[in-house]
Amino acid sequence: MKKDCGIEPTMDHYGAMVDLLGRAGHPNEAWNFIQRMPIEPGITVFGAMLGACKIHKNVELGKKAANRLFELNPDEGGNHVLLANIYAAASVWDKVAKVRPIMEEKGLQKSPGCSLLELRNEVHSFYSGSSSHPQSRRIYAFLETL
Repeated sequence: MKKDCGIEPTMDHYGAMVDLLGRAGHPNEAWNFIQRMPIEPGITVFGAMLGACKIHKNVELGKKAANRLFELNPDEGGNHVLLANIYAAASVWDKVAKVRPIMEEKGLQKSPGCSLLELRNEVHSFYSGSSSHPQSRRIYAFLETL
């Protein structure tokens, strides 16, 4: 990239490449790409790898990527949830059952999902399961029509 385009790749570039390889059905190549990176892979890269492993039910590489994410960002409960989802997709139920107690032991929670909805040129944000937005009834009624 630097040689051909004169652009020094950033962590986001490497993460995008891992994401592309993973989505294209090449999780092993994505992992090999990570191993050959000239810089230390970060959260973006291992997050993309974990997502690819969920898509392709690759428990072995998913565990490796998750372990690196746990080291880099130990307070992010969403990584544990994604690993549990990989186990569930691969029907490894005993591992799924172990994730929640580990999260509770470490005091971790998954950040709630946030949705944005544009209604009459006004953007409304709300969190999964929350009814705190002043127009939540109206928003949920609108979502039912979709």
